[in-house]
Amino acid sequence: MTQIRWGIMSAANIAFDQLVPALRRSGRAVVSAVASKSKGKAERFRVPTIYENYQELLTDPDIDAVYIPLPNSLHAEWAVKAMNHGKHVLLEKPAALTEDEMLSIKKAAEDNGVVFMEAFMYQFHRQHTRVKELLQSNLIGQYQHAKAHFSWKLENNADIRFNHELGGGAMRDVGCYGFHAITQLIGFKPMKLSMIGKVHPDFGVDTTSTCVLIDDQLRTAEITASMELPFINRYEIIGSKGTILVDSSFRPDVSDDGFGKITVKDNNGNIILFERWKDDQYLNQVEHFHECILNKKDPIYNANHSLEMARCLEKSYQSLQNHSVLIDVN
Repeated sequence: MTQIRWGIMSAANIAFDQLVPALRRSGRAVVSAVASKSKGKAERFRVPTIYENYQELLTDPDIDAVYIPLPNSLHAEWAVKAMNHGKHVLLEKPAALTEDEMLSIKKAAEDNGVVFMEAFMYQFHRQHTRVKELLQSNLIGQYQHAKAHFSWKLENNADIRFNHELGGGAMRDVGCYGFHAITQLIGFKPMKLSMIGKVHPDFGVDTTSTCVLIDDQLRTAEITASMELPFINRYEIIGSKGTILVDSSFRPDVSDDGFGKITVKDNNGNIILFERWKDDQYLNQVEHFHECILNKKDPIYNANHSLEMARCLEKSYQSLQNHSVLIDVN
């Protein structure tokens, strides 16, 4: 097999605008089918086959891998079903609403010998490789605090992100990027956390929330997510000798110039390094996924990492629902 035949489970905008174009930029992908109840939305993908339901897609023997951008509450169910049909799965973030859901996904991937990956596409942008190099160089010393912020204004009240039953909420939608950056890129492993947030009185989801974390070395971190503040996406690492700010960190592709920016300052606030990085994070993501399928490799970001993420998100919402009580993560 030299090409991966893809099926897209739903006609979601993220699939049409980002993932499918990336697959078509790859020389190792064929977008073969879309499954959607909305024929009109599916037809815009211009694929050979359109299925009216997801099950038909999964029983197609000519599909090797599926991309699942369904509402959050449906992720685990359909990821498991897809893998039980022998399909490799690229699953939109957050992969699961609970740790137990993520355990079921991990088991299905192992039982069926397929590749599973949660689609945190931003991590494949080379600016983050550069950040890791800077951290390891000791330029800012040992990090003591990290913070991430991702916000945007969601003005459509009918959007699924406002639907509690579908797993909506700001921390799940965009805060998960902050959790990922802090726990996976920086390597901060929280011991305890507490989340406070503004919960919509009608929709029952957090529209703005902040999670504070502490690790076993008493280092701290904070993650802010919002669906009602201006568009900002960045993370910052504060060390004993300076800071690293990564601006346009999660969506550099839609920044004013298409670049991610890294700014390093010393303890006096002087800029000692500034770099701009441009890359194709969506293409890099699918190419890595293809490589894992073709060479039977585990992704660099695998189900065990997704388990950490699911645990953190579940604990953060437990805290929010219990008057922001401090909760043990492990």
